[in-house]
Amino acid sequence: MWKILIISLFGIFFSASGSLNLDPIFVSELFSLRIDATYFNWSTTLAPNQYVFRPSLEGYPDLPSWMRYMYSQEHRAGFLYGTPPDRLAGKEVRLEIVGLNKHTYETRQIILSLWMTGKIAARNVVQMKIDNLDWVHLMDPGRIENLKNIYQKDLWPESSKDLHIVFMEAATKMGARLPVLPQLHEGVIVHLGSNAVFSERLLELQEEVKPLYKISTCNYKRTSVQTIFENGGFRLDWCAFRIVGDDSGAEDSMKNTQGIGLDRGQDRWLGISRSDAPQRNYIDEFTFAVAIPGMILAILVAFLSCILCFQHKTIDDPHSDYFFETIFHLCKEFREMKKNPTVPIVKLTQDSANYPTTTLLKSLKDAPNLNAENLSLHSQSPNHGQEAITDSNVNVYMRPKPPPYKRNGVHI
Repeated sequence: MWKILIISLFGIFFSASGSLNLDPIFVSELFSLRIDATYFNWSTTLAPNQYVFRPSLEGYPDLPSWMRYMYSQEHRAGFLYGTPPDRLAGKEVRLEIVGLNKHTYETRQIILSLWMTGKIAARNVVQMKIDNLDWVHLMDPGRIENLKNIYQKDLWPESSKDLHIVFMEAATKMGARLPVLPQLHEGVIVHLGSNAVFSERLLELQEEVKPLYKISTCNYKRTSVQTIFENGGFRLDWCAFRIVGDDSGAEDSMKNTQGIGLDRGQDRWLGISRSDAPQRNYIDEFTFAVAIPGMILAILVAFLSCILCFQHKTIDDPHSDYFFETIFHLCKEFREMKKNPTVPIVKLTQDSANYPTTTLLKSLKDAPNLNAENLSLHSQSPNHGQEAITDSNVNVYMRPKPPPYKRNGVHI
């Protein structure tokens, strides 16, 4: 225990430092640097993930905004990469890298001096997404040369003099989703730039994949140049393929090679003015959402109403006609009966045999009690043999209660 503590304290207080001057770096062009144990004079044959590296700007806790650092378990090394902006042309950037040996807790420190050289920014850029590779695979110079050869020899021969990588980033860092299976590759986004004009073949390829822009991803789609990229070891997502720049024929030119929304040659956000912001027209939306459906509904209601009205007008129903013709008189006589109960309620005469003359009815208060035990109300059935009890002005047909029900000679 004491031995481990002494080694830890010795590693903390003892650190080796040095300074390295690297080759000049061009602005507006991708810069990448591999950091491994050889920078600190450590052995590379030890256990994996034994060393940890932490780069930062000298005197600051973090890296510049244009620079990224990622560690690769596959290569057992870290990678610094980024595209310096034009404002750093002719300036020096000093980086401080601290290495830690996790077995002995020994720390060492080096200073990297980067000199930025000015360069004209690329006028035309080809943007693409490669699905079958990760960002660390394009750190290999051999793959970079294979990708450049596809454009310099086949698709864009005019860019053979100054074709270079402008921007590179992992697809997951740009908003793409992680693959469903961990063994699949995350994908990498690459921008190739040049000052040469776009070739006719690139313009034709742009028109070929333009209908796919409304889809977020389409790695299943094949194009006329699919075999060229597959022979080079690249599988592209054609939904993310773009050519932008002065000669692309697009309405909006490329604002920056590092991302949309940044002005070319600057490392800050330039927002649009209020007058340039698109305005939404609510009149058209109201017309399509309310006015047109309402007009169709009104036409359907009017059409159905006309059908029902005209169809009812042709119906011949004498019973209904007679009812509507006499309903007013019935209401009038009922009102008079309310004022004078001795007045008959209904007095209808009809010459036709279908409507026989009805007798006059007195007030219901003069009717006999129908709840008597020996009486029951019976309809005017012609087959009934009982005599009807007849009043002077009221005809009420009654009969005695029926005998009790018998089952097998037993009263129930």
